[in-house]
Amino acid sequence: MADVDVLNADFARSDPEAFARILARGDADEINEVLERLPPAVAASVVSRLPVPLIEDLIDHNEDAFNTWLVDTPIDTAIALLGRVPREISLALVNSLGDRIRRRRFLQYLHYPAHSIGALVSDVPLKFRSDAPAEEALEELRELGGEDPGPAVVVLEDGSYLGLLDMWRLLTGTPVTGAVSNYVLAASPLHAETPAASAISDPNWHEHNWLPVVDYEGRILGGVTRARLFGAIEHRVSERVRGSLFTLLLSEMLYVTGQLVSRASVRRKSS
Repeated sequence: MADVDVLNADFARSDPEAFARILARGDADEINEVLERLPPAVAASVVSRLPVPLIEDLIDHNEDAFNTWLVDTPIDTAIALLGRVPREISLALVNSLGDRIRRRRFLQYLHYPAHSIGALVSDVPLKFRSDAPAEEALEELRELGGEDPGPAVVVLEDGSYLGLLDMWRLLTGTPVTGAVSNYVLAASPLHAETPAASAISDPNWHEHNWLPVVDYEGRILGGVTRARLFGAIEHRVSERVRGSLFTLLLSEMLYVTGQLVSRASVRRKSS
């Protein structure tokens, strides 16, 4: 990136809307030249406020810069930028990112709404192929040195979810033979499209504090903890309660104000 233009950076940071309006008067090459001299997060914030056709022109002229903004800017800013880009373009850009965790976070945003299980997914700590030798899986578990490995899933060759790894039986069984598929514990997965409010009633939560999450083709996406799911539901309920409380207080305030005005009016008439 070129040396930062401090004056423009300060202006763009303090009023990105006004900066974007001025910037939109130039052509794509001129705009890119200005953006190259802004910090990535500031540039992304400005671009997210430009007209969609102009954003598409900028991508055509300098896709590398766009990828840099996705990599180097805060998640919220990058998501705001992706929200201004046509879906087919945003998917292509996100899929080209090398950072797997960041790529997954953006794909969650693009595919799944905030109220769904898909928006709460985190990485699977351990994943094993069903046809892998069970001895190899056991060795990998032992290399953790007694640390809690967290949940582990077993998948088929195409990435489809098969079940949870029965680590207790694997670690205590002697001898360990055959494939990992011999050590699978049945546990129904959650589907990413499922609303979090519905998933909270899944009976599997009585036995597990972590459940795998699959996409519409049954491929493993990751998992979600009971604590994270319950926390998300509690947060949304709290928001609704706060909103209801605000409405109640406002209505009460209006009622009291009306009563005071009415009484004052009566006093004036009686005097």
